[in-house]
Amino acid sequence: MKTVKVQEALKEIKRGLFFKRLLIHGEEFYLTDQFLKKISAFRDIEKYSLDNLSEIYNYTGTSLFGDSPLLVITEIDRANEVLRKKAEKEKFLKFLLGVQEFILVSFGEIDYKKLKTELFTKILKLLDTVIISEKYTEKAIYSILKKKFDSAGKKVSLEILKLIVELVGDDLTELRNETDKLLLYPGELTPKVVKLLLFSSGKVNVFDLVFLLLEGKKKEYIKKVNALLSQGVEPLAIIALLQTQVRQMVLLACRENVRLPKDVIQKYKTILKRKKLKDLLLLLKALDESEFAVKRGRSDASEVLKNIAFGGS
Repeated sequence: MKTVKVQEALKEIKRGLFFKRLLIHGEEFYLTDQFLKKISAFRDIEKYSLDNLSEIYNYTGTSLFGDSPLLVITEIDRANEVLRKKAEKEKFLKFLLGVQEFILVSFGEIDYKKLKTELFTKILKLLDTVIISEKYTEKAIYSILKKKFDSAGKKVSLEILKLIVELVGDDLTELRNETDKLLLYPGELTPKVVKLLLFSSGKVNVFDLVFLLLEGKKKEYIKKVNALLSQGVEPLAIIALLQTQVRQMVLLACRENVRLPKDVIQKYKTILKRKKLKDLLLLLKALDESEFAVKRGRSDASEVLKNIAFGGS
């Protein structure tokens, strides 16, 4: 079994499938999604959530119109929760063994402990390839942004690039959307202009939202969230940005390396002097539960997002 970084996989997939049985997982949701889109451009796929086991088991791998559709199973990171009984696990493993080509997907990183469980150990033995969707380093993000601005004929300084990442966060989907707006501005992109354009377009600094949550400023948090929702920002996009930053703060609290602008790291260190690791973990738990509730359609997305301020979904 070989392990490939998603950036390499995105280049290799242009020449066709280079795997038979694949697992893709990692922090960078956007790159995982881009990989699947590139495959669907030249190959029919049948995508199922792991929650829909009955539909998955109905997959036949046959087609009346040429190549068989490629089986894609999302949310594989929840395998231990969905497949609780021994018989359920054995049935799923036997099913995978009978499928010649498939992709197992997690739109998040599957941690080391989970990969070492009995079920995942057996799943890994069925694979020939694992793709890791790692987040870009801070330096790489600046390079990507610079290339985008350069290709549009706009010259921007490192100061501007850092400001964009601070205001938007390091989520590539958000960065793409927000830089598209900045490219429409006909004049020079100064710090003042960038702040004005991002905030006037309905963008609220994700770092501010994190601080409001951790400081218990519920009314201010809900006010900012309402402003975003009224201007069409997707609740899941906000939750994803919050999750990313809280995870970074957890890593920082555990004295791990984080990929954020230095000034943002300093802000986080300041707030960590007042907050315990337990507070961060409880907030991350509330965010994860909220994301789960929204994706399953169990609750109204906007209400779930607001309820995060009260510690749950």
